[in-house]
Amino acid sequence: MAKNVKALSRAKALQPPIIPVKEERNMGVELFRVVSMILVVTLHVLGHGGIYARTALLSDNYKVAWFLETLAYCSVNCYALISGYANVKSGFKFRRFFHLWLEVAVLNVGLTTVMHFFVPTAVVTGEYWIRAFFPLTARAFWYFCAYSFMFPLLPILNKGLLSLQKWQHALIAVLLQIPTIFRLIMQKDNYVLGSGYSCVWLICLYVIGAYFRIYGLPRWAKWWLMLPTALGATYVAWAFKIGIEQRVVDGLLSKESLLYENRGILISYISPCMTITAVALFLCFMQIKIKARIPKTIVANLAKATFGVFILHVGAAFWYFDEFWHKFRPYAKLETWDMVWHILLAVMGIYLVASLISIARIYLFKLLKIDKLIDYIAELPLKRKMKIK
Repeated sequence: MAKNVKALSRAKALQPPIIPVKEERNMGVELFRVVSMILVVTLHVLGHGGIYARTALLSDNYKVAWFLETLAYCSVNCYALISGYANVKSGFKFRRFFHLWLEVAVLNVGLTTVMHFFVPTAVVTGEYWIRAFFPLTARAFWYFCAYSFMFPLLPILNKGLLSLQKWQHALIAVLLQIPTIFRLIMQKDNYVLGSGYSCVWLICLYVIGAYFRIYGLPRWAKWWLMLPTALGATYVAWAFKIGIEQRVVDGLLSKESLLYENRGILISYISPCMTITAVALFLCFMQIKIKARIPKTIVANLAKATFGVFILHVGAAFWYFDEFWHKFRPYAKLETWDMVWHILLAVMGIYLVASLISIARIYLFKLLKIDKLIDYIAELPLKRKMKIK
């Protein structure tokens, strides 16, 4: 018996080591990351740029601008879904947060420096410099702040989600969305979801994104069903707001009514409509296959740069540079289709310029071996521990 055990152990020792197969990135999801950030920029051009606020109430421009706003409002939810999909199976390393923090700080400090020394009309206050060096103090970086709070919880969250049965995971994902329904009934958020600007809401969406990474694309999620679902949910949220405003104009509803005050309740991160839109679009993009080398390389690089795009265009020095953002206001008075094209050109211009800067930062870090330096510093305590043993 002992001889058999020894022979078996020797046979195992002679077997080649099993190398785990690295799961290839879903390029459709990476493309979705790019599209999500384009939608974020669209939100800011329409809102911070003052376009829809300067269109005449219920005019064609008003309706179209608000439809674009509603369509883009799912963007943050999309990004949170991608976070769950990308991270649930990845090994947890605390130094990843330091990589992220360094990206935010370097881009913001660089942006603030350029605005201060090379843009004479820009006003760069001491507060902007503080936000640049300490990004967690900047409200504009709310997503980064919320993610920073969620990041230390990821090992617990991932281990818990991976240990669940499929039906348990699905049930939890649904239960986490129930408060959004109660919010519609009670007309207020009693569940500390912070209108979606919170770590809690990011976790709710993280659970959904993780589900599709673990169990894959559902059989029922055909693109020709998901795309109309996304557009339908967007239309419901838009039509709800426009319909209430039309009733007020027609004298059928008072401006003092609770219904009018909450007319935009479905155009919110924690709106069921926005969650449905985000999930439906996510499932559509999961099915996209990009195999050609050049398109794959372009998408991969743009996807890596997306968070940098967010940091660059909401950095305090640029975000409060009214001379730039006020240039979009005249778009509201153009012919409807001219307005749409001007908005799209502005969005793509901001996105592409910020992407190029973000990509340049990535390659600069590689050239200077900054990432390897952080990895080396992070591994020093582990190396010392091994030497002691």
